[in-house]
Amino acid sequence: MPIVRKREIENLEQLSGEELKAFIDSLPAGQESISELLNYLEDELFDKKCNHSLRYSMQYIMENRLSFPKITGWLNDNGGYCDCKVMEQIAPIWRAKFGDD
Repeated sequence: MPIVRKREIENLEQLSGEELKAFIDSLPAGQESISELLNYLEDELFDKKCNHSLRYSMQYIMENRLSFPKITGWLNDNGGYCDCKVMEQIAPIWRAKFGDD
């Protein structure tokens, strides 16, 4: 039976103090950049359909000169295989912890 690895983002709500600081330090981009990415996706998907890729995430990453492989890898590892999955799997947990910018 395979061992299912718990997604890093699923532990976020339980972190505090030094553990939370370590989590933030380990992110592929700053906390503010991740929050801005989520806001950007929400705006883009408001009146457009997801094409089941990271199209809008990639646009944001390139426009802001962030590390494409690191961020997309982190999104994928946490269930964000496309823009709508980022909003479904990552955004609610992120915003519950850090608030809605």
